[in-house]
Amino acid sequence: MRTSREQILAVASQLYLEQGAKGISMRKIASVIGITPMALYRHFENKDELQCALLKQSFVTFGEYLYPSLQEDSPEQRFHRCVRGYFEFAREQRNYFGLIFLATNPLDSPGIPAVIEKESAPPFRFLMDRVRECMDAGYFKRGDVYDCAITLLAQTTGMASLYLSNSIQMGDDKAWSQYEKAMQMVLTGILAD
Repeated sequence: MRTSREQILAVASQLYLEQGAKGISMRKIASVIGITPMALYRHFENKDELQCALLKQSFVTFGEYLYPSLQEDSPEQRFHRCVRGYFEFAREQRNYFGLIFLATNPLDSPGIPAVIEKESAPPFRFLMDRVRECMDAGYFKRGDVYDCAITLLAQTTGMASLYLSNSIQMGDDKAWSQYEKAMQMVLTGILAD
């Protein structure tokens, strides 16, 4: 069986969340997959390239959960589907969510700051666009788009983190219901009258 780039990134993300940056070594990843370390070099030139690819893949996957909201008809529907996509990303892609939003032990590749700057911009712009169009449509009160978007991002990240860490014991349905209630409470402050 041939090892895929995706398989390597999946193992790397799991090791990162379990052990931090020190968990991402070519030797450890190869051992978990059951191949020689040299086999990894067919996919990645070195550990730095692997770490940058891992972070890029996290953001690409995140976008795949957000961008389908553009299929909705109204700004309000697009916003709520975007929020739902965020929660589904956190629930279904825990490793990538953790790498983007919960990492307390940053990757140590020198290229990581540039990757974060480049790859985090599109999903945040996407959220800001949803907020802006809700303001333009009169669904949200007029205000600073950035401030509103960062507040919503903080709220959704906090709720998803509580759910994923099992700090509050609840199943998926209960978590989503609580997530919606919390979002509604935050929205109360920004919804137009």
